[in-house]
Amino acid sequence: MLTSRPATAPAASAEPSEGGCAAIVRARAPLTATLLTVPNAYWIIQIEKVRDGPYPTTIALLMNALLWLVLLLVGNGILKRLRPQWCFNPAELLLMYAMLSVATAMAGNDFSPALIQMIAHPAYYVREGVVPHVVLEAIPHPLIVSSYTALRPYFVGNSTLYRWEHLAAWSVPFLVWMGFLALLWWTMLCLVALVRRQWTESERLAFPLVELPVHMVHPNGTLWRAKSVWLGFAVAGGINLLNGLHHWFPTIPEIPIKHQDIAPYFPHRPWNAVGWFPISFYPFVIGIAYLMPLDLAFSCWFFYLFWKAQLVVSAALGWDITPEFPYIREQGIGAYLAIGLFLIAGARGLVQQIRQHWHHTSREVGEVLSPRAAVVGLAVGVVGLVGFFALFGLRWQVALGAVVLYLLMALVITRLRAEFGAPIHDQHFSGPDHVFTKLIGVQGLSARELSMLNFFYWFNRAYRSHPMPFALEGLKMAQRVEAPLRPYWLWMLWAGVWGGALTFWAYLHNAYRYGAGAEFFQGQLFGMEAYNRLSSWLTMAPEVNRGAQTATMVGFVSAWALLWARSHWAGFPLHPIGYAISGSWAMNLVWLPIALGWLIKLLIVRYGGLALYRKLLPFFLGLILGEAVIGMGWSLIGVIFNIPTYSFWGQ
Repeated sequence: MLTSRPATAPAASAEPSEGGCAAIVRARAPLTATLLTVPNAYWIIQIEKVRDGPYPTTIALLMNALLWLVLLLVGNGILKRLRPQWCFNPAELLLMYAMLSVATAMAGNDFSPALIQMIAHPAYYVREGVVPHVVLEAIPHPLIVSSYTALRPYFVGNSTLYRWEHLAAWSVPFLVWMGFLALLWWTMLCLVALVRRQWTESERLAFPLVELPVHMVHPNGTLWRAKSVWLGFAVAGGINLLNGLHHWFPTIPEIPIKHQDIAPYFPHRPWNAVGWFPISFYPFVIGIAYLMPLDLAFSCWFFYLFWKAQLVVSAALGWDITPEFPYIREQGIGAYLAIGLFLIAGARGLVQQIRQHWHHTSREVGEVLSPRAAVVGLAVGVVGLVGFFALFGLRWQVALGAVVLYLLMALVITRLRAEFGAPIHDQHFSGPDHVFTKLIGVQGLSARELSMLNFFYWFNRAYRSHPMPFALEGLKMAQRVEAPLRPYWLWMLWAGVWGGALTFWAYLHNAYRYGAGAEFFQGQLFGMEAYNRLSSWLTMAPEVNRGAQTATMVGFVSAWALLWARSHWAGFPLHPIGYAISGSWAMNLVWLPIALGWLIKLLIVRYGGLALYRKLLPFFLGLILGEAVIGMGWSLIGVIFNIPTYSFWGQ
C-alpha cells in the first residue's frame, strides 16, 4: 500500500482550525495575482537563465511563491491598519499563492523555456552549419521559427524583441504552441478534478507541502507568534545572510551548506565508480524532510546509497563494460510505471463514484466539475493532444501511447507529492520519447514522425517543475480554508495559460537583449540536447536496448514487491516511492539533508511522541521560511540592481 502508517509517520501537523463559513473569493485577489505574474515571470527567467541561479523551480516547494506570500502578508498587515475593508482573507491569499505557483511552474527550468529553445534552435544552427539540414527538413515549419534574420539577434543579443520582423517571426509558432500548452493544461486540470475527492476526502492524503502556506495565512497568526519559528528563520536566514555577504566580501566567513563532491576521496577502482557523490546541508530540505513520513524519508537516502552501491558492485564485477549499466534511470521508470498501475488498479472508489454520478450533468455543491464533466473533459483533452501530434505527422497510435504515458507519469508525481511531500521529483530523461526509443524501438517511423516524437522532449526532459501537482495542492488549500473550489480551479486554469504566455515574453525579451547563445545565458542547452538526439535518430534509428528493457522490468517488479511487503508487514520501512525517485539526478543534492531531517524526526517521535513533534514543527517551518525569504531575497536584489548575488540553491 502507498499510504504511510501513522505509527511511523505522524500527520504533518495539527490541522489548523479554519472554521467559520465558506470564505469568499473576490475578483481583486486573482487580478492581483495576474498582475504579479508579470514580474514573477521576468524574475524566474532572469535568475534561472540569465543569471547563475538560484533555481527555485527545481524544488517541489517553490521558494519564490513563498516569498510572494510573505510580501502579500506584509502588505495585508499594512492594509489592515489603514483600510481594513481592503484586506485579503486567507482564501484569497492562498489563491494568489496557488496562481503564482502554477505560473512559476510554467516558467520553470524544465517546461516552457525548453520549448522556446526547441522552437529557435534548428533553423539558426542549420544555417550556421552545426545541425544537419536533414533535421530542418523533418520538422513542420509552423512549429519553429524559420527566419534567420529574426533568429540571429535572438542568439547574438544587443537587440530587442519589439520589432515587427521579430514579433512576426515568432507569432505563428507562439500561437500554435500556446494552443497546445492550453490544451495540455486543461487535460491535467480535468485529471486533477477527477481524482481530487478520492485523494483528499476518501483517502485523506496528508499534503505535507501545503502545511506551510496554510499556517502562514491562518487568521489567528499562530505560526507567527511561535518563538521557535523565528529561531528556525534566524538559523536558515542567518546562514543565507552571512553567505550572501561573503559573496560580496570574501573576507567575511561563510557557512558551507551547498553541495560539495566527495567523489575525489574515492580515487581507486571499484570505489571510483560511485561517480558524482555530493554532500550538502540545505536547511530548507531538512525542514521539508521533517514534514515527510518517516518511511519515505528513510527510503530516499537509503535507496540513494543503494544505487551508489550498484555502481560500485557493477565495477567490481566488471559489468560496467556495458554502457549505462546498471540502468538506474530505467529501473526508476519501471518503478514509476508500477506505482502508476497500482494507483489505477486501486481506484475502485473513484470508479464507483463516477458510476454513481455519471447521469448527473450538474456538479455537486462545492465540487469543481461533475465526474461526468471531468471524464469528458479529460477525453477531449487526450483526443486533442493526440490530434495535435497526428496533424503534424505522428501516427495516432504512437501519439496516443505517448500522451497516455505522460499523463500516467504526471499522475504518479502528483500523487507522491500529495501523499508524501518529497522535496524533489526530477526523473530526467524518462518521458515517452525516451521510453519509445530505448525500450520499444522506433524502427519504421518516418523522419517527420521522429521529429514530432522529439517534441515530447520539452515537457518530458525532467519533471522538476511539473504544474499538475500545484493544481491539486491549490484545491487542497481551498478546502482547508473552506473556500469554494470552482473559482480556484478556473483561476488556476487561467494562471497556467497566462503564465505560459508571459514565459514566452520574458524569455524572448531577455534573449534578444543578452543573446540566447551567450556563454552565460542558458538559452541553447536544451535545444542542443533535443536536436543532437534527433540528428542521431535520423542518421541511425535506435534499436531496442535489451538491457534497458530488463532493467525497467526489474524496477517494475521491485516496486511491486515493495508494495506487497508494505501490505503484509506492518512497519516495513522501505517505500516504493523512495525507490522510484532516489535514482534521479536531483537526489544527489538533497539525500544528506533528508537523512538529517529523518534522523531528527525519528528521535523526536520516538522519545517525545506526537506532542513534541507538533511543538517543534514551527522551528522546521521557520527553516524553510528563512531560506525562502533571505535566499530568494538575494536573487531579487540581484535582478533589481543588476548585480551578482549569492545563489542559495544550484542545479
